[in-house]
Amino acid sequence: MVRLLLAGIGLILVALLSLAALWLLGELFAGVGQTLVGFSALLARLLRFVVVAGGLGGAVYILTSAWSRPGRQAAPSKSSEHGV
Repeated sequence: MVRLLLAGIGLILVALLSLAALWLLGELFAGVGQTLVGFSALLARLLRFVVVAGGLGGAVYILTSAWSRPGRQAAPSKSSEHGV
């Protein structure tokens, strides 16, 4: 009878340990999921910044080239004026 009780207690302990391991695995996956969601949100904000910065940079490039005079040469540098 003692063996039967010990086997039942052992079976209950194995079931409890299995449930605890399953819960711990679920917590681990939830943490990994939260990390992945946070990282993807960070990458989305970075992509939005790069797109906006590229668009604004392109607009500035187009606007500044629209007002530049064609055939205008760059001003000579100061070092060339003194022969250095």
